Amino acid sequence: MKFTPIKIKLKNNKEVVIRSAEVSDAEGIMDAIKRYISDSEYIPKVLEEFKMTQEQEINWIHSFTQADNSLLLVAVFENEIIGNIDINGNTRMIMQHTAMIGMGMLCEWRNTGLGTALMKSSIDWAKENPILELLWLQVYTENVLGMNLYKKMGFEEVGVMKDFFKQNGRYYDNLTMSLSVK
Repeated sequence: MKFTPIKIKLKNNKEVVIRSAEVSDAEGIMDAIKRYISDSEYIPKVLEEFKMTQEQEINWIHSFTQADNSLLLVAVFENEIIGNIDINGNTRMIMQHTAMIGMGMLCEWRNTGLGTALMKSSIDWAKENPILELLWLQVYTENVLGMNLYKKMGFEEVGVMKDFFKQNGRYYDNLTMSLSVK
């Protein structure tokens, strides 16, 4: 199912385009991911783990165009990818109606309304998708801004896994949240 690109004005008065990712975005997406992994304490991956080649990135982008229950969006400002969100639909037949959401953005674009715009765009798409019925995500329980955004978008808490993440000898709890889109 196609996504129609949108242009939005953020709280910082900058206009951003949200559109489906294209194979030609591979390098820009990789650059953005590397930057926001380095700048965020709430992404469960360290920069040393991000070893995706450009070819692997192209294949990853392509996988979203092949699955009817998946979507990869990018946020673009002045030809630079500043964030992305993906709806990763389950491939198992009994779970195809479910998809996990993942999102990231450059730190200078946080608290501008970009996260809300990316979430709203992906949720609206999911509600129109004839396959999807349930979206879910995972978030550090200390990520109050993220949890507030997800609650604002209608996600409900499902459960907490204690000590799920471990970084530099410190444990963090993981909250799973879900949203019905049927």
